[in-house]
Amino acid sequence: MVKFDALKDFDVSALMTGATGKALALPVDKIEFDPDNIRTQRSLDPAQLEELAATIKAQGLIQPISVRNNPKKPGFYVVNAGERRLRAVRLLGSATIDSYIQDDFDPYLQAVENLQREELHPLDIARFVAAREAAGDSRTTIAKRLGKPKSFISEVAHLATAPQSIVKAFEDERIDTRTAYLLTRHYQQSPETVQDWLAGDAPLTRLEVSAAIAAPKGSSQTAATERKQTARGSKTAGNGWNALAVVVGGRYGTLGLAPGEVPNKATVHFADGSQESVVLSQIALKHWIAV
Repeated sequence: MVKFDALKDFDVSALMTGATGKALALPVDKIEFDPDNIRTQRSLDPAQLEELAATIKAQGLIQPISVRNNPKKPGFYVVNAGERRLRAVRLLGSATIDSYIQDDFDPYLQAVENLQREELHPLDIARFVAAREAAGDSRTTIAKRLGKPKSFISEVAHLATAPQSIVKAFEDERIDTRTAYLLTRHYQQSPETVQDWLAGDAPLTRLEVSAAIAAPKGSSQTAATERKQTARGSKTAGNGWNALAVVVGGRYGTLGLAPGEVPNKATVHFADGSQESVVLSQIALKHWIAV
């Protein structure tokens, strides 16, 4: 998961500046979650919420939450900061929660507050970046206010427009943020190729994707072909992962795990049906496959 060490310099207490006096005990059933909050269900860990509820039960609510008046529903409020605390208090069955009313709401402070308290899912960050861009903010501004490099903001922003197949691979932890960025960009040019690369359930590294994108068009054996072979193998093999996908001088093939005749060589089976005995130092291992 993405780390946000740079955010330690932000002052979360600024969220409370300008609040109306001391904290008020507001009814929890009058406080609604912000639909535009950077944090969604994917960033909420039920076990951690239970732990937070236990802490609040034992020590009380140390820091009140921040809310704003709901302009569409008089008498109701929307959470600015403290959604996890509100959820924990609801788990405890409490009727009220200490709150500050702060109508001068800044979505960036809400984002920073969430980033400081608990790591966020990159897809949630992508959704926030897309919303701020739609509001007219540049990626330079977004990066500066979130305390992140512009390059990271550019990469994670692509997740907001990524096709479902890439999103699923990301959620299944088969690819990381950088790989998802590369795949999304290439998907615009060649969606079928990207779908081939994502076939099966094996991890797909940024090195593999970068190499495949850079490979000459019409190459007889690319990572895409390798992925299709991997997908077929994973569906038909009964003995689990029993071979390795490898690269030898730019050619993709498979390496069985049976003992070889020569200690420093192994037999590699290539996609064109040929096989060669190759010195181990010339073989680049990629990932497990099933054959």
